Amino acid sequence: MKKIAFIFSLLLVSSVSAQVDYTDFITSGEHTSYVKVAVRERPIIAYPPLREADVKFSRRVVRCIDGRQKMNKQLEWPRNPLNRYLYTELGKGNIIAYKNDSLQSFYTPEDFVKRGGGETPLFVQTDPEDPEIGYDSIIIISYKWEDIHKYWVMEDWVFDYKHSVFKPRIIALAPIFAPTYAGLTVNDQPLCWIKMDEIRYQLANLEMFNRYNDAARLSYDDFFQMRIFDSYIVYESNVFDNFINQYQEYIDNGEASLLKSDEIKNDLFIFEHDLWQY
Repeated sequence: MKKIAFIFSLLLVSSVSAQVDYTDFITSGEHTSYVKVAVRERPIIAYPPLREADVKFSRRVVRCIDGRQKMNKQLEWPRNPLNRYLYTELGKGNIIAYKNDSLQSFYTPEDFVKRGGGETPLFVQTDPEDPEIGYDSIIIISYKWEDIHKYWVMEDWVFDYKHSVFKPRIIALAPIFAPTYAGLTVNDQPLCWIKMDEIRYQLANLEMFNRYNDAARLSYDDFFQMRIFDSYIVYESNVFDNFINQYQEYIDNGEASLLKSDEIKNDLFIFEHDLWQY
């Protein structure tokens, strides 16, 4: 009798759990053989405390991540692309869109939606019998999130004397676009700046593709904090506050700019290497 009661209780529990799992399966939006909640419930890992007295060296750099590169294609995973998520949440006001890298002033959601858009002249005909009678008007075309392929990552390389580590801390992220004026496309510039500390909680629960294992999906926070990306440096702190391509010797010279980027990266490596004795 006890065995029968035990078996019945197991069947009851399994049926209830199966019903709950089925509900979660339907609401998850992805058809899998099991319920996937690991990324959606993943907390962020906070940075260790850092005092100014423990910072013996710091260097600010800005990196460019191009989602069209093979190693960065995860950013444009069709099921959950980062550019769509950021543009949608910025337009709704759920993420603050800062105007520049000082991270002080910001755009309203209405002003942000106008960013990157174009203007198309249009003649509105008012007389159906005479096509020349009417007035000129302008149509505002909003920017398309599909056109965002690059991101600037502003980070501080910090030597923490207390913990004896030399690591980067990401300060802000910027979607990049190339605006067009009068039919001419100008240089890349940030659509806005986003504080990393303000979106880490969202990125930690935002699933991205893992090319090695579907059962161990990554989050976008993992992508940035674990530095699973390929990038090149476009800025290093300097007295002129110029980007690399703004120096006279690097203007319209992409090859020289990339060589300078590698030189800055190598300087950081040499500094870290010289900190220790072997």
